[in-house]
Amino acid sequence: MANNPIRDQNKPQDISTDGEALKPREEDGEKVKVVAKDERITRKPISESEVKKRLLTFRPSHKAMFIGLGVVIIILGINAAVLGYLLNQESTNQKAIDSKGVSISPSTLSKLGVNDTSIGNTNEKLIVDPTAQFNSQLTVAGNVSIGGQLHLNSTLNATNANFSQLQAGNSSVNSININGAATASTLGVKSNFEVGGTATFQNAVTIAGLLSVNASAAISSNLSVGGELSASNIAVGNIVASGSIEVESHIITAGASPSVSRGAALGSYGSVSLSGNDIAGTIALGVGAGAPPQGGIAAYVVFHSPYSSPPVVVITPLGSYAPFFVGSTGTGSFTINSASGLSPGGYQINYMVEQ
Repeated sequence: MANNPIRDQNKPQDISTDGEALKPREEDGEKVKVVAKDERITRKPISESEVKKRLLTFRPSHKAMFIGLGVVIIILGINAAVLGYLLNQESTNQKAIDSKGVSISPSTLSKLGVNDTSIGNTNEKLIVDPTAQFNSQLTVAGNVSIGGQLHLNSTLNATNANFSQLQAGNSSVNSININGAATASTLGVKSNFEVGGTATFQNAVTIAGLLSVNASAAISSNLSVGGELSASNIAVGNIVASGSIEVESHIITAGASPSVSRGAALGSYGSVSLSGNDIAGTIALGVGAGAPPQGGIAAYVVFHSPYSSPPVVVITPLGSYAPFFVGSTGTGSFTINSASGLSPGGYQINYMVEQ
């Protein structure tokens, strides 16, 4: 064996153990004892500082270095490509959402019962949160429940709409049917306004045009008319006029007839009858035999409805002169008297009563 303890790794060596004794060799400055084959080979432990020294002095080959750098570059390139694809895809999706909204595949719409031919109910729920915009028409076959407020920036067209409570600003409605209560601060009706039931106005009502009432109108409080009131028939309990009342046609009174009875001036076989009411009428007198020559009360008239104070009674005898006059008046009755004895026969007296 050569004396050099470090062999040349690139040059083959002839190793022969016949007749040669094993000798100690040096490795990195330390002697290693070489023993026979049947003996154990022991090596002195390497210190920690020596291990660090060997690691620092380790140098890989150039081929391994280039291979490692190539693998690292390939991995980084793949990562960069994947990251760029993901960022580009996210940007594309965001632009689609901003411009056109959310796209739902036909299969998903089919599960919800939405297609080109019909809209059904599959017990599926479509929840859109937070904002949904439909650029074209939206058709809903069933009911639509809105938990919050409904804001319309344009026109609402409805063939038939039912509202339990409706609050609207300026609204134009061609025809509206209100079955329940309706409260309006300002209600302008340009065409017909028809109320099938009872209309209650708590405050002032101003009608600029013509008010036509085909049926009865019941007014429990005051009615103030600043202009002209035209009506075919007006039925009122009491009329209070602070100004003049001008009647262009006839004044026709009506009401129940008062009761009438004969007085002593008509004699034992006299008779009396009345045609009219508490306001005006005609009294027919029949004088029989035995009429007193001094005259007296010819008839007693009792009003059907008493006046609040004694009224003014005006009588006018018809035909030839007869000595009749109003004897007394009260809130509930008046009498017609004769100033002298009456000749047998018939007499008629018109009367008018005003308070």
